[in-house]
This record gives sequence, C-alpha cells and structure tokens, in this order.
Amino acid sequence: MTPPDEYVRYGAGDGPKEGGLSVEPDSAGAIPVTVLVNRVVPAEREAAFVVTLKRLLEEFGRFPGTSGSMVFRRESGEAVEFSILMRFSSETAHDAWLGSPELVRWRAEVAPATPTSGHVRRYSGMEAFFVSAKAPDAPPRWKMAVVLLFAVLPMSLAMSRWVAPALAHLSLFTGSLLTSVAMVLAMTYLVVPLLTKLFQPWLQATAPSRAG
Repeated sequence: MTPPDEYVRYGAGDGPKEGGLSVEPDSAGAIPVTVLVNRVVPAEREAAFVVTLKRLLEEFGRFPGTSGSMVFRRESGEAVEFSILMRFSSETAHDAWLGSPELVRWRAEVAPATPTSGHVRRYSGMEAFFVSAKAPDAPPRWKMAVVLLFAVLPMSLAMSRWVAPALAHLSLFTGSLLTSVAMVLAMTYLVVPLLTKLFQPWLQATAPSRAG
C-alpha cells in the first residue's frame, strides 16, 4: 500500500539501520508503527479544529489495530501548532488505515490544503521516543541504544538496591510485577524523556534524513 504523498516514512522492515540495531517484534511478530502529524492552525480557527480533531481521533481509536493517540499543542505567534501522535500495532494495521475511508475523512477535514514534506512522518518501534515537533528526524539506532543503556542501567541498579529488598516479603510473581510496572512507568514518563532532552544535540547532530 502506497502512503499519501506527504508521508515521510521511517520503516522497520525497510532494511538494517545505521548501527545495525533492530527493533524487536512483539510476540506475534509485528513491529509497531507511530505516525506524527504536524498541523498549524490560525488561532481564530483553533476551537473549531479541536472539535473536529477530537471526533476524528475517537473514530481513529475504534479502527482495528490502532494503539492510541496523543496530541501536543504549542502556540507559535498568531497560529497554533498541533503535533498528533497516532500509534498502530503493526505495519499491516497501518497499511489498512492508509486504504480506509476513515483516512479519506481525516485528510479532508484535518490535512492542510497544500501538504508539504514532513507534514506527516512515520516512525517504527522505539523511534517515537526520540522525536518531537522540533526534532522530527529519528536519530541513528545505535545512538538510541546508548541512551536507553544510560536509562536502563541506573534504573536496574536502583531497583536491585532499594525496591527489591522492600518487596522481598511478596511472592516472586507479585514482586516482579510491581518492579516491572515501576520501571516501565519511570522509563516512559521520566527517565527516557529527560535523557532524550539532555542528549538532544548529540542525538540529532548527524542524524540523516530518511525521507522516501
């Protein structure tokens, strides 16, 4: 399935990336896909745009194979920039979306009249953790691996030193579950965002554009 003209594709499955690190598929062999949509709206049209966007995202959430969405808002002079993250469970689900009537309605009501390169970007696997509206190009995967190592190592040491002893009275399953939940939440909402911001100049310094 060929994506819309304004798509900039970042594809797991398109061949090995710089550094040779691959994104591991889930238990069903599927690699998740994240799409970043950037939309700039005049301030006077923001309220109407938000109403339309909420309705379309509710429809998107009901589409088979989607894994949720997030919207980030940033004021830019007399306009408002929206960065919309749309997640798919697999390439197959994303391809189904590309051929759906839901996408036709999305493009008719949300897409700009004249799409430009970079209006929509697609990321696979963990690339979505390392991009933002200001830095939309995913860095090389070996750099992502380095940052994740800096994130995982101190978390693992902290869990072993302080959390595991405190949960020793619980069953192995319960203690492991609580530890895993704490690590995932801390990594997702605190450690990885903080390290990504800290290492942003290095991450983006030599990241090549992978438009295509």
